Order: sequence, then structure tokens, then C-alpha cells
Amino acid sequence: MTSTLRIIPLGGLGEIGKNMTVLEYGRDLIVVDCGVMFPDSRLPGIDLVLPQFDYLVKHQSRLRGIVLTHGHMDHIGGLPYLLRQIKAPLYGTALTLGLVKRQLKEAGVLAQAQFHTVTSTSAFKLGAFKISPFQVAHSIPDSVGLVIDTPVGAVVHTGDYKLDETPAGGQTTDLARLRRLTPRGVLALLGDSTNADRPGRTPTEQLVADELDRLFTEAPAGRIIIATFASLLARLQAILDLAVKHGRKVALTGRSLEENVALARELGYLKVPGDLIVDAGARVPDKKLLILSTGSQGEPSSALNRMAEGEHRQVQVKRGDTIIVSGGTIPGNEEDVGRMLNRLFERGANVIYGKLANVHVSGHGSRDELLAMLEAARPKFLIPVHGETRHLHLHARLAQGAGLPAERVFILKNGAAWTTDGQRAWEAEPVAASDVLVDGHLVGEVGALVVRDRERLSQDGFIVALIPVNGRNRLAGEPQLISRGFVADGSHALLQAARQEIMRRYPRGQGVASDSIRETLQEFFFRHTRSRPVVLPSLVRV
Repeated sequence: MTSTLRIIPLGGLGEIGKNMTVLEYGRDLIVVDCGVMFPDSRLPGIDLVLPQFDYLVKHQSRLRGIVLTHGHMDHIGGLPYLLRQIKAPLYGTALTLGLVKRQLKEAGVLAQAQFHTVTSTSAFKLGAFKISPFQVAHSIPDSVGLVIDTPVGAVVHTGDYKLDETPAGGQTTDLARLRRLTPRGVLALLGDSTNADRPGRTPTEQLVADELDRLFTEAPAGRIIIATFASLLARLQAILDLAVKHGRKVALTGRSLEENVALARELGYLKVPGDLIVDAGARVPDKKLLILSTGSQGEPSSALNRMAEGEHRQVQVKRGDTIIVSGGTIPGNEEDVGRMLNRLFERGANVIYGKLANVHVSGHGSRDELLAMLEAARPKFLIPVHGETRHLHLHARLAQGAGLPAERVFILKNGAAWTTDGQRAWEAEPVAASDVLVDGHLVGEVGALVVRDRERLSQDGFIVALIPVNGRNRLAGEPQLISRGFVADGSHALLQAARQEIMRRYPRGQGVASDSIRETLQEFFFRHTRSRPVVLPSLVRV
């Protein structure tokens, strides 16, 4: 049996999201995280993007467990889809597993998993691997990094982290424990790279709490509406504490927010006075009401966006409302957020967002914190993870500037098989790691060609070409062309010219094929309009 360790990222490299990494030694295989990525404007109609699970499904008999670093969707959101194909033991902290169980129950795959609760001070073995979590500060409680001892050396997976000395919830990053767990040094560091392009340190979460306190004090005698991520439980606690301080009741709107608050209260991660939470439709004076909402990313179906559109059943935005968007805009969501903000301003609200006040800070460490992690871990090899391509390269340069030789820094792509015997490291034959697109109940059935057609439809529209043919597939009459989203009704002359082009190319009696009709029309319309509408030919027997 081979005596090498392989680390195979199936997602999270060259992108923000769908974090998932395989580690294998001999017959043993473990997975760290299983997340999703949310689509940007280049993927019209797509709901989620998953890692490709083929390698894991093929080798599921060797799988010893899936270890989760924290409960954000880009680290756990892929589990309902993976567990439709395999059974697996899951290891995570109490809050992380609580969030996972809710997802799996909703997806009907709860029985596919065995749950093992771990703490930031515990250790457990999975085959050839010994896993020792260590506490990290992030924007959701119960987050951990991992020290993974293998027969060829220790691997450190940082998870998502920052070095916040005054974090909401009180959970700091325990670099002292990391050092204690790695007395013989670290073979490889898989380090979060998300903020590798930000100098200095990421501001403390206490900054947001102080700013919100000021905004509460300055708010006029109207409602305060705050939109934030439903998973930012530490910030939610700070907001709830401020509501008590300023004498406001709290209403929740947004399914994920309501469910997360209920779960966090049940597990003891949120402390909420019994009479603080009220229904969104309760009769509470405006100056005594705070509404907590989902929708900081402008998602079309979110509570805040429905308020902006005037479609929320219980909350109508009005003059005198103070609306605070306490969440950084995820790349790709800028247009949706901007459109929502404009609508809220139109309704007369006083809207406060990131460019106007310090109402959000990142949960990821900046460059000085990445250097501190490198100093604490002292790795022989560095593999930057969790970031777009520029972030990975900037993390690599940062490490090289700190003295790590360039040949010991590996910028990988999803599917790469990083291999080491404890002394040397190299890339072996990669495995398949393409994006898997989710569109409603369709998982992996919408491919690149469909997405490309959707892009073309959104840009140039389409043409339906009805081609009359006889029983021998020969042209038997004048074609009919129907245009949608391409040319207006006034362009009759263009469509007539296109019909004539078909009849010129395929005189009566000549055989006709759908592909040739498509090519003829695509060439014709590009020649005359410099546009490429989607052409859908249909041969109609007459």
C-alpha cells in the first residue's frame, strides 16, 4: 500500500464557495467540508453550484468521515445532495451539526448520516488520521480549524478565521492550542485566502456593535429594520442586546432567520429574554419596534427585497423607517443589492449600508492575520485555499515574502491531487472536479451548453423556424419564422429576407435537415444584424 498522503480539493479554489477537500492515505479517506456556491449573473436560472462528487462516490467504501469546520452554507450546503448518493458519518461542533440536521431533514436524507459532536478541545481518530479541532474566531459561533495528524506529518486546515481580540460571542482564534498540537511542526497548511488582498487586520466585530448602538440612538421615532445574514449569530446577539438596551421589541421576518434563531436559542448560542420577540404584525409603536430581516444580498425572494418591492405581507416600508443593511455584498450580487437599495430610498426610508457606516466587518482575516497564522503553524508547504485565483496568488506571495521558498508553495486548481511522502511534494494525476449546476430539482442535468443558450437568449432572443416538409423531408412550402426578444414586429422585411434565404438554399424538392437550417439562419442573421439569436428549427410534415 502507498505511503503517501494525497490532498484533493474538490471545490473552493479559484472561487468563493463550495469548499470541499479530500485527504487520503492508503485505504483511508476523509473529507473536510461540503459546501455550495451561489451563482452569479453568468449562470442565469441556476440556483446553486455544487462540487462534483464522482470521486467520493466511487471511493465511498474508503470514506471514514466528513469533518465540518463551521455552519455556513459554503461549507455545509452540499451535504443534502451528497447524502442522496452515499451514507457517511459527520463530525462537527454542536451548532454546526444542528444546522446540518435541519437541512438534511428538509431534504429527506437525515437517515443517511451518523452524527458525532466534537468540541474545540477534543480529538478523534478516523482510520490513519487523528483530527484535533482548535477554536477560531469567525462570523458564526462554534467555528474550528483542524490539525490533522497523518503518518507523514501534520496537516493544518484553518477553516474560515480571523484574529479578532474582541469578537462578538467571545470566541477568539486559539493559536496557542495550534502550536501545542504541532510540536514537530506542520507538513502542510491549507490556509484561508479570502482576504489576501486586504492590508492590515480585519476590524473587530465590536466595531459593528458600537456603530449600531450609535445608529439606534440617532434613529428618529420610527421603526428600525436591520437586514443581515441569518448565520451571523454573534451579530444577531449583539443586535438583540441593543434592542433590550434601547427598549425595542424584536420581530423576525425571513424563514432562514426564524429557523436559525430558534435553533440557536435551543442550543444556548443565543440568549433572548422571553418577551423580546414579537410577531411582525404585532401592534407595537414604531419607536418601540426593531425588525430583523433576511435580504442583505438583495435576493429576489428575501424579506427585505419584498419590502422594497411593496410585496411583503406584514411590513410596508414608509417614511420615518431606518433601514440598516448589515452585510457585505457578495461578489456578483452588486446589481441586485443596488436595485433593492434604490427602491427602499424611493419609499422614503433612511437607508444605511456599508459605504455610509461601519455596519459590517468580514469574518475572514486580512494580510497581517494570514502572516500570524503562517508564523504560528510554521508549515513546510503552503496550499492557499478558499479564494478566487488572485487571492490564492497573493497569499502565496505573502508567504514567500515571509521566507517560505517558492517551490514549497502550491497554487492548486480544483481536482488537483497534491501528493507528499513527508519530504517532497508534487502534483499527481488530477481527478474530475467540474461545477455541478442545480436548477430546481435538476441536479447536474443543466450543462454548459444550456447555460450558453440561456445567455444568448437573454442577449439576442430566439427565432423559431417552422419548415414545411413532405414525407421525404423535402421543402414543401414557405417557411414561417417567429421572433421573440430578437427583432420587433416592424422588422418584417428582415424576417421575409430570411425566409427567402432558406428557399434559395433549399429549393422545392431538395432534402432539408434541422442542423442545416439552423446554420443557414445563424449565418444570415449575424451577417445582417451582428447578433446571434438562438435558432430553433422545427420540421413540420405537410
